[in-house]
Amino acid sequence: MDKKLLLVTAQAKSVRSGVGTYARMLIEGYAARGLPLAVATWTQEVDPKALPGVEWVDLGSRPRTDPTQDSFWTLGKRVVRAFGGMESLPSHVHFLDARAAHAFVRSPHKRGLRLIGTLHDDYAAICPKHPFAMFGQAADPIRRWAFYRWLARLEKRCFARFDLLLANSRATACSLARAYRIPENRMALSPLTVGPGPKQVRVRDLAGSPALLFSGGNFYRKGLDTLVQAIALLDGTFPDLHLHVAGQDKAQGRIHALALQLGVGDRLHFHGRLKPSRMASLFASADLFVMPSRTEALGLVYLEAFRAGLPVIAAARGGVVEIVKDHRTGLLVPPCDAHALAGAIQTLSTDQDLSQRLIRGGHALLAERSPEKLVETSLLAYGEEWLTMGAYGAQVETSSSSAGTQERLSEAPSLLGADQESPVTNSIPMSSRDPMASGENIRS
Repeated sequence: MDKKLLLVTAQAKSVRSGVGTYARMLIEGYAARGLPLAVATWTQEVDPKALPGVEWVDLGSRPRTDPTQDSFWTLGKRVVRAFGGMESLPSHVHFLDARAAHAFVRSPHKRGLRLIGTLHDDYAAICPKHPFAMFGQAADPIRRWAFYRWLARLEKRCFARFDLLLANSRATACSLARAYRIPENRMALSPLTVGPGPKQVRVRDLAGSPALLFSGGNFYRKGLDTLVQAIALLDGTFPDLHLHVAGQDKAQGRIHALALQLGVGDRLHFHGRLKPSRMASLFASADLFVMPSRTEALGLVYLEAFRAGLPVIAAARGGVVEIVKDHRTGLLVPPCDAHALAGAIQTLSTDQDLSQRLIRGGHALLAERSPEKLVETSLLAYGEEWLTMGAYGAQVETSSSSAGTQERLSEAPSLLGADQESPVTNSIPMSSRDPMASGENIRS
């Protein structure tokens, strides 16, 4: 069988989340190399004008009634139906959200193919065993708990049938390997990143001195309530401090009520879900980026803050510690600790030398996690020959950076057991995990 790659993704043209950023980066990188590539996606995401060399597999319109993230349940079923109608069958299939392969792994199409999937979080795997653990922590605790318990069963069955799984962080890999008993030799790390920002960004006059920025689609899991408490603690020190919130969540009313109760209701500004251009404007206009998540698989939004030149404050939990390195690229505080968070905000608001050092550290980390490195690491997951493959499968000379990428990926599985070298908290027993770790919006 000739070499050909099929990417399966719910986002290809639009970028609504970190998964979309990742998908677009891979598609453009592979197309630029002239690789034999097909992309299966929703009708709204097909983009032949921008990427004419790509074979597009139209999976129809995205349904409005599918509650799964990016409608991955329906996407997976439609991939199976569309597979036989492709111009030529692929030798490699990469599901950019591994959960969407739930139907494909049980179909006869899988035989003879190399199947790769990308893992973006462990939220279903760490879901509390009892629904009462989520009461008072989410707007719809029973519904969310039931969804994640169902999803955990789906993930366990599905992930076991992949040839290789690429995790966005060591924390995600460790957590899922333990929860689903995935062999370490079938897992590797993928250095997800962000591309260059827009060349022209409008700087806005944001209320607040300092003006803090928070961005996320799940306010409780991402620690917005803790941030509001920290702002209340700083009321006497920074009476003009304001917080700008990008994103939307059903918990907005509760968060605003908390702010009113603490006397800082007028300091919060909810901007809702924003287009990338408006989000870039907020990044360019704020003084600090603060997102003290209770748990986070990685958090591409921290990399966006690095790119914008913002000092970053985060909570030391999950994959965040792999990119936000304390006093090197940002400040880390314990999750759910409003006093520590208030202290970090005060420190960065008054210590400009430290802020500039963290900004330089963020830029240096971004330079290490380049889009080229992401593309080469992903190609190596398909097989060493893909690194030297050009247009129509022709072999090209291997670059020195590609050789380095090959060495790094070959070592990646051994990293999963290196807990002593990784200050992540995913190694704690599942029963003691913060219940808000499973408070993720079902579709976001």
